[in-house]
Amino acid sequence: MNIHEKIRILIAVAVFLNACLPDPLEVDGIPVPEEQVVVGAQLIPDQFIAVSLSRNFNALEAGPDSDLDSILQDILMPGIDVKLTANNTDYTMAELFPGIYGINDVPQEPGTRYRLSFINPVNGQSTHADAIALPFVGFAEVQPKMHLTSYDTLLRISFRIQDPPGPNWYMVNAQPMGRSFDLSERPFTQVYDESDVEGSILEDEFTVFFRDFSSQDTVLVSMANISREYFEFLELRDNHQRLWLDALGEPVNYPTNVHNGLGFFNVHVPDIRFFLLEDL
Repeated sequence: MNIHEKIRILIAVAVFLNACLPDPLEVDGIPVPEEQVVVGAQLIPDQFIAVSLSRNFNALEAGPDSDLDSILQDILMPGIDVKLTANNTDYTMAELFPGIYGINDVPQEPGTRYRLSFINPVNGQSTHADAIALPFVGFAEVQPKMHLTSYDTLLRISFRIQDPPGPNWYMVNAQPMGRSFDLSERPFTQVYDESDVEGSILEDEFTVFFRDFSSQDTVLVSMANISREYFEFLELRDNHQRLWLDALGEPVNYPTNVHNGLGFFNVHVPDIRFFLLEDL
């Protein structure tokens, strides 16, 4: 099953749910969000930086009679000349999949400022976003373990981080790894605010919900030191990660660092670990 088929299934589920609901009351005067490009961070292990470019999705466009292929084609934005600037040098990001762009052959040093830029296909104007890679902070220990319930098999992640001095914010991600990239498989993310703690040990355990794991799965667990602004973006976004349509939802109320666009561009130096669950 390729990326297009999986996204089509996600939309089809949403349309099915919509078809099961009573006919909505007609309401006039609901503002329609302005169409805009959305920058989204993607985690692809062999790419230092990867982003998706899509347009914001108006949920009112989808209904029982929607042309799903047409909606799918409208969401992702392929064929864009995406530039990444680092140390006054311009690099061209490769289109890894339709609407997904990545690059690995760039300076990967903490403190480097990166600029993502492209011509916005919505309005023909320049869109850009800046991010600075923060110092590397990695796991002191990390261990996933399977957790059997009456209904499914979940995953628990326990970890320990040596928090360096100063205000810090972290994200920890867990994601099953398939043979191909799947845009609908957003990593399960936990974020941590250590801004009021000076050089302590951060320990936690959390459960990865909404996925049924098996002993044959390979799981990617990663963490990164992130900016306060990106922490606030993730905290708000992940408060809605239980919604079916979050991946296609309107990000208009989220904080953004994208000029002439929506979403958030972030660069971090992650600590990535792979675990084969049958070995645990």
